[in-house]
Amino acid sequence: MSPIIGFPDTSKRYVSADLFPIFKNRIMSRSRGDYPVYIERLGLTDPSPDPLLILARSEGHKVTDSYYLFPQPTEVVSPSGERRYSLSFFVHGMKYVREEARARAMSAPLHEKLFLLSDLQNPADPAAMMIRTSDNHLLGWVPRYYCSDLQELWRRTSAIELTVEHVNPAPTPSWLVLMCRVEAPWPEGFHALSAPEYEPLAESARDAGVAHGK
Repeated sequence: MSPIIGFPDTSKRYVSADLFPIFKNRIMSRSRGDYPVYIERLGLTDPSPDPLLILARSEGHKVTDSYYLFPQPTEVVSPSGERRYSLSFFVHGMKYVREEARARAMSAPLHEKLFLLSDLQNPADPAAMMIRTSDNHLLGWVPRYYCSDLQELWRRTSAIELTVEHVNPAPTPSWLVLMCRVEAPWPEGFHALSAPEYEPLAESARDAGVAHGK
């Protein structure tokens, strides 16, 4: 792996009380006139949200590079005491679906139930998962970094709930059209993002328990 700008030593753990520039530069300035629209599109209600929450929702998206930032799924406890897997994300790949599917996404009511569909013959990623509506519109894909989690949850619980959490009307970039929410039982012994590719590069981070959400 090539070092990221500002982090030349891939074996070292970097720590700061403030956001590093490479992350800070991925957040729109509050002085911009369209900042309130940007925050609203991310589905955030606080007019001055935590910068890390902005990065979690926006994925740190920039047209000048291919880096993505994404949040770790959270473990929540239901009122009945059940451990639950909880995750929100914007649907990926909407620019590749049919125009009527994009229109269907923009008209989706909040809390509408959606469905997961394995995309085994996807030449780019055989582990990909598509998202469809009850009336069989294919809306796009689950972000690839969550597919292994959802496949494991399906194998162990078969009780994944996928719903519409936020919708942005046109004109909106395709990657910000539809935000979904996933909830599922959290199985005993399950660790989110536990595949080898999510292990920290720095040994010091592994020792600190950064991996596997420890």
